[in-house]
Amino acid sequence: MKTTISALLFSMLGLAAFSAHAAGECDRYRSEYDKTYCFSKLFLQSDAELNQVYDDLNKLIKPAVKQELKETEASWIQYRDGSCSSGGTIDVDCNYRVNRERTEYLRDRLRECKTGTCRNGEIVKPSWK
Repeated sequence: MKTTISALLFSMLGLAAFSAHAAGECDRYRSEYDKTYCFSKLFLQSDAELNQVYDDLNKLIKPAVKQELKETEASWIQYRDGSCSSGGTIDVDCNYRVNRERTEYLRDRLRECKTGTCRNGEIVKPSWK
């Protein structure tokens, strides 16, 4: 058990460090074009990771909760798109950050479900409000 907790903690710290490093990586570019390109790559990676965590969580929850989660995610996408765009311009740095926050929230729910303590109310909760 101690080894499992240590491995999990190490994994979580590694992901947090990667996230911080990845975002900081884009700060080294001087032109807005290069920064935008860098953040767009990070956004695409974070979107793939978010989708994977969402799919993994969906495998562990009951059908009724799946439907509620689907509705919550549709609402979250509207929140993300509204928060990270203005006048036809998309802020990919914002998209990346918002995706990371949602991924971490869903990852926490996934961990809970894997340990047998799925809390349906927390799974479908609009965590961004």
